[in-house]
Amino acid sequence: YLVRESPDYMGALMEHDDFWEAWGHLPEAIRSGQPLHRVETQDAAEQFFPILVRMLHALQRDRARQAAQALGAGKKGLRVVDVACGSGVWGIAIAEANPEARITAQDFPAMLPVTQEYLKRHGVEERYDFLPGDLKQVDFGNDRYDLALLGNIVHSEGERSSRELLQRLYRALRSGGRVVIIDMIPNDDRTGPPFPVFFALNMLLNTEQGDTFTLAEYTRWLNEAGFARVETADIGAHSPLIIGTKAG
Repeated sequence: YLVRESPDYMGALMEHDDFWEAWGHLPEAIRSGQPLHRVETQDAAEQFFPILVRMLHALQRDRARQAAQALGAGKKGLRVVDVACGSGVWGIAIAEANPEARITAQDFPAMLPVTQEYLKRHGVEERYDFLPGDLKQVDFGNDRYDLALLGNIVHSEGERSSRELLQRLYRALRSGGRVVIIDMIPNDDRTGPPFPVFFALNMLLNTEQGDTFTLAEYTRWLNEAGFARVETADIGAHSPLIIGTKAG
Protein backbone atom coordinates (compact mmCIF):
# COMPACT_ATOMS: atom_id res chain seq x y z
CA TYR A 1 0.00 0.00 0.00
CA LEU A 2 2.93 2.36 0.58
CA VAL A 3 5.21 1.26 -2.29
CA ARG A 4 4.80 3.52 -5.32
CA GLU A 5 5.49 0.71 -7.78
CA SER A 6 2.71 -1.46 -6.35
CA PRO A 7 -0.63 -1.57 -8.19
CA ASP A 8 -2.25 -1.23 -4.75
CA TYR A 9 -0.29 1.92 -3.80
CA MET A 10 -2.56 4.11 -1.67
CA GLY A 11 -0.29 7.07 -0.98
CA ALA A 12 -1.02 9.14 -4.10
CA LEU A 13 -3.94 10.98 -2.53
CA MET A 14 -1.82 11.97 0.45
CA GLU A 15 0.71 13.60 -1.87
CA HIS A 16 -1.78 16.27 -2.98
CA ASP A 17 -2.03 19.31 -0.74
CA ASP A 18 -5.54 20.28 -1.89
CA PHE A 19 -7.01 17.32 -0.04
CA TRP A 20 -5.56 18.46 3.27
CA GLU A 21 -5.93 22.19 2.63
CA ALA A 22 -9.71 21.99 2.59
CA TRP A 23 -9.87 20.89 6.23
CA GLY A 24 -8.06 24.07 7.28
CA HIS A 25 -11.10 25.98 5.98
CA LEU A 26 -13.72 23.98 7.90
CA PRO A 27 -14.81 26.85 10.22
CA GLU A 28 -15.54 29.23 7.34
CA ALA A 29 -17.33 26.48 5.38
CA ILE A 30 -19.58 25.83 8.39
CA ARG A 31 -20.30 29.55 8.82
CA SER A 32 -20.99 30.19 5.14
CA GLY A 33 -22.42 26.83 4.06
CA GLN A 34 -20.23 27.09 0.95
CA PRO A 35 -17.58 24.54 -0.09
CA LEU A 36 -13.93 25.34 -0.68
CA HIS A 37 -13.88 23.04 -3.74
CA ARG A 38 -16.55 21.45 -5.96
CA VAL A 39 -15.15 18.06 -6.91
CA GLU A 40 -18.44 16.99 -8.51
CA THR A 41 -18.02 19.34 -11.51
CA GLN A 42 -16.58 17.70 -14.62
CA ASP A 43 -13.32 19.66 -14.76
CA ALA A 44 -12.54 19.08 -11.07
CA ALA A 45 -13.71 15.46 -11.15
CA GLU A 46 -11.50 14.59 -14.11
CA GLN A 47 -8.48 15.90 -12.21
CA PHE A 48 -9.29 14.64 -8.72
CA PHE A 49 -10.94 11.25 -9.11
CA PRO A 50 -8.25 9.47 -11.18
CA ILE A 51 -6.09 9.91 -8.08
CA LEU A 52 -8.76 9.04 -5.52
CA VAL A 53 -10.12 5.91 -7.23
CA ARG A 54 -6.73 4.20 -7.19
CA MET A 55 -6.81 4.24 -3.40
CA LEU A 56 -10.50 3.35 -3.28
CA HIS A 57 -10.00 0.33 -5.54
CA ALA A 58 -7.57 -1.26 -3.09
CA LEU A 59 -9.82 -0.38 -0.13
CA GLN A 60 -13.07 -1.59 -1.66
CA ARG A 61 -12.05 -4.64 -3.69
CA ASP A 62 -12.93 -7.22 -1.02
CA ARG A 63 -16.16 -5.41 -0.07
CA ALA A 64 -17.14 -5.39 -3.75
CA ARG A 65 -16.71 -9.15 -3.93
CA GLN A 66 -18.87 -9.55 -0.83
CA ALA A 67 -21.46 -7.31 -2.47
CA ALA A 68 -21.48 -9.45 -5.62
CA GLN A 69 -22.10 -12.51 -3.47
CA ALA A 70 -24.85 -10.78 -1.48
CA LEU A 71 -26.56 -9.75 -4.71
CA GLY A 72 -26.48 -13.27 -6.14
CA ALA A 73 -24.66 -12.08 -9.24
CA GLY A 74 -24.75 -15.40 -11.10
CA LYS A 75 -27.92 -14.79 -13.15
CA LYS A 76 -27.62 -15.82 -16.81
CA GLY A 77 -27.62 -12.94 -19.26
CA LEU A 78 -27.13 -10.40 -16.47
CA ARG A 79 -26.92 -6.81 -17.73
CA VAL A 80 -25.40 -4.21 -15.40
CA VAL A 81 -24.77 -0.48 -15.49
CA ASP A 82 -22.06 0.84 -13.16
CA VAL A 83 -22.85 4.54 -12.71
CA ALA A 84 -19.94 6.94 -12.09
CA CYS A 85 -17.86 3.78 -12.03
CA GLY A 86 -14.39 5.19 -11.24
CA SER A 87 -11.99 2.25 -11.24
CA GLY A 88 -14.96 -0.05 -11.89
CA VAL A 89 -14.36 -1.94 -8.66
CA TRP A 90 -18.05 -2.74 -7.96
CA GLY A 91 -18.82 -3.86 -11.50
CA ILE A 92 -15.58 -5.81 -11.80
CA ALA A 93 -16.64 -7.95 -8.84
CA ILE A 94 -19.90 -8.76 -10.67
CA ALA A 95 -17.96 -9.65 -13.84
CA GLU A 96 -15.62 -11.92 -11.88
CA ALA A 97 -18.56 -13.68 -10.21
CA ASN A 98 -20.53 -14.12 -13.44
CA PRO A 99 -18.68 -14.88 -16.70
CA GLU A 100 -21.91 -14.23 -18.66
CA ALA A 101 -22.51 -10.74 -17.24
CA ARG A 102 -22.33 -7.77 -19.61
CA ILE A 103 -21.52 -4.48 -17.91
CA THR A 104 -21.77 -0.86 -19.03
CA ALA A 105 -19.26 1.47 -17.38
CA GLN A 106 -20.53 5.05 -17.14
CA ASP A 107 -18.38 8.02 -16.12
CA PHE A 108 -16.85 11.27 -17.34
CA PRO A 109 -14.78 10.71 -20.51
CA ALA A 110 -11.42 11.34 -18.83
CA MET A 111 -12.24 8.75 -16.14
CA LEU A 112 -12.89 5.83 -18.48
CA PRO A 113 -9.22 5.23 -19.44
CA VAL A 114 -8.59 4.66 -15.71
CA THR A 115 -11.51 2.22 -15.67
CA GLN A 116 -10.10 0.39 -18.70
CA GLU A 117 -6.75 0.03 -16.96
CA TYR A 118 -8.42 -1.83 -14.08
CA LEU A 119 -10.61 -3.92 -16.38
CA LYS A 120 -7.50 -5.17 -18.15
CA ARG A 121 -5.79 -5.88 -14.85
CA HIS A 122 -8.75 -8.05 -13.81
CA GLY A 123 -9.12 -9.65 -17.25
CA VAL A 124 -12.74 -8.61 -17.82
CA GLU A 125 -12.41 -5.85 -20.43
CA GLU A 126 -13.99 -7.92 -23.23
CA ARG A 127 -17.33 -7.97 -21.42
CA TYR A 128 -17.64 -4.21 -21.00
CA ASP A 129 -19.36 -1.41 -22.88
CA PHE A 130 -18.81 2.28 -22.16
CA LEU A 131 -21.17 5.20 -21.66
CA PRO A 132 -19.13 8.42 -21.39
CA GLY A 133 -20.71 11.58 -20.05
CA ASP A 134 -22.21 13.36 -17.06
CA LEU A 135 -24.57 11.07 -15.13
CA LYS A 136 -27.07 13.93 -15.00
CA GLN A 137 -27.33 13.96 -18.80
CA VAL A 138 -26.50 10.54 -20.26
CA ASP A 139 -29.27 8.38 -21.69
CA PHE A 140 -29.53 5.13 -19.73
CA GLY A 141 -32.34 3.93 -21.98
CA ASN A 142 -35.44 1.97 -20.99
CA ASP A 143 -35.87 -1.63 -19.78
CA ARG A 144 -32.20 -2.34 -20.46
CA TYR A 145 -30.51 -3.50 -17.25
CA ASP A 146 -30.99 -6.03 -14.46
CA LEU A 147 -28.73 -4.20 -12.03
CA ALA A 148 -27.70 -0.56 -11.57
CA LEU A 149 -24.74 0.13 -9.26
CA LEU A 150 -24.33 3.44 -7.43
CA GLY A 151 -20.99 2.96 -5.71
CA ASN A 152 -20.16 5.91 -3.46
CA ILE A 153 -21.67 8.53 -5.75
CA VAL A 154 -24.90 9.73 -4.07
CA HIS A 155 -23.00 11.53 -1.30
CA SER A 156 -21.33 13.89 -3.79
CA GLU A 157 -24.43 14.38 -5.96
CA GLY A 158 -26.78 15.51 -3.20
CA GLU A 159 -30.51 14.97 -2.79
CA ARG A 160 -32.05 16.59 -5.86
CA SER A 161 -29.65 15.08 -8.40
CA SER A 162 -29.79 11.66 -6.74
CA ARG A 163 -33.59 11.55 -6.67
CA GLU A 164 -33.71 12.43 -10.36
CA LEU A 165 -31.07 9.78 -11.06
CA LEU A 166 -33.07 7.10 -9.24
CA GLN A 167 -36.12 7.94 -11.35
CA ARG A 168 -34.11 7.60 -14.56
CA LEU A 169 -32.55 4.34 -13.43
CA TYR A 170 -35.99 2.98 -12.56
CA ARG A 171 -36.94 3.42 -16.21
CA ALA A 172 -33.63 1.90 -17.36
CA LEU A 173 -34.17 -1.29 -15.33
CA ARG A 174 -36.08 -4.32 -16.53
CA SER A 175 -38.95 -5.75 -14.51
CA GLY A 176 -37.49 -7.21 -11.33
CA GLY A 177 -34.32 -5.16 -11.79
CA ARG A 178 -32.47 -3.71 -8.83
CA VAL A 179 -30.64 -0.51 -8.02
CA VAL A 180 -27.85 -0.88 -5.45
CA ILE A 181 -26.67 2.07 -3.35
CA ILE A 182 -23.25 1.73 -1.73
CA ASP A 183 -22.51 4.71 0.47
CA MET A 184 -21.92 6.11 3.95
CA ILE A 185 -25.20 5.82 5.87
CA PRO A 186 -25.73 7.50 9.26
CA ASN A 187 -28.48 6.38 11.59
CA ASP A 188 -31.85 8.13 11.31
CA ASP A 189 -31.10 10.76 13.98
CA ARG A 190 -27.60 11.34 12.51
CA THR A 191 -25.76 10.71 15.80
CA GLY A 192 -23.53 7.99 14.31
CA PRO A 193 -21.82 5.82 13.29
CA PRO A 194 -18.81 8.14 13.38
CA PHE A 195 -17.55 7.69 9.82
CA PRO A 196 -20.77 8.52 7.91
CA VAL A 197 -21.38 11.55 10.16
CA PHE A 198 -17.79 12.72 9.80
CA PHE A 199 -17.94 12.22 6.03
CA ALA A 200 -20.81 14.70 5.78
CA LEU A 201 -18.29 17.40 6.75
CA ASN A 202 -16.05 16.25 3.91
CA MET A 203 -18.97 16.82 1.55
CA LEU A 204 -19.58 20.28 3.00
CA LEU A 205 -15.95 21.17 2.24
CA ASN A 206 -15.78 19.69 -1.25
CA THR A 207 -19.24 19.74 -2.89
CA GLU A 208 -22.10 22.18 -3.29
CA GLN A 209 -24.98 19.78 -2.56
CA GLY A 210 -23.28 16.66 -1.21
CA ASP A 211 -24.10 15.04 2.14
CA THR A 212 -24.61 11.64 3.71
CA PHE A 213 -28.17 10.34 3.85
CA THR A 214 -30.08 8.01 6.16
CA LEU A 215 -31.78 4.73 5.35
CA ALA A 216 -35.15 6.41 5.92
CA GLU A 217 -34.29 9.08 3.33
CA TYR A 218 -33.10 6.53 0.79
CA THR A 219 -36.19 4.41 1.35
CA ARG A 220 -38.47 7.36 0.70
CA TRP A 221 -36.59 8.36 -2.46
CA LEU A 222 -36.66 4.81 -3.81
CA ASN A 223 -40.36 4.40 -3.08
CA GLU A 224 -41.12 7.73 -4.76
CA ALA A 225 -39.10 6.62 -7.82
CA GLY A 226 -41.32 3.53 -8.06
CA PHE A 227 -39.23 0.80 -6.44
CA ALA A 228 -41.62 -1.66 -4.83
CA ARG A 229 -39.27 -3.11 -2.23
CA VAL A 230 -36.26 -1.72 -0.33
CA GLU A 231 -33.86 -4.02 1.51
CA THR A 232 -30.38 -3.90 3.01
CA ALA A 233 -27.49 -6.37 2.86
CA ASP A 234 -24.46 -6.52 5.12
CA ILE A 235 -21.09 -6.60 3.34
CA GLY A 236 -18.91 -6.13 6.41
CA ALA A 237 -18.38 -2.42 5.72
CA HIS A 238 -19.25 0.73 7.69
CA SER A 239 -22.70 0.71 6.02
CA PRO A 240 -24.90 -1.93 4.36
CA LEU A 241 -25.96 -2.06 0.73
CA ILE A 242 -29.36 -0.49 0.07
CA ILE A 243 -31.23 -2.39 -2.64
CA GLY A 244 -34.34 -1.15 -4.39
CA THR A 245 -36.28 -3.67 -6.53
CA LYS A 246 -38.55 -2.80 -9.44
CA ALA A 247 -41.77 -4.80 -9.45
CA GLY A 248 -41.66 -7.79 -11.81
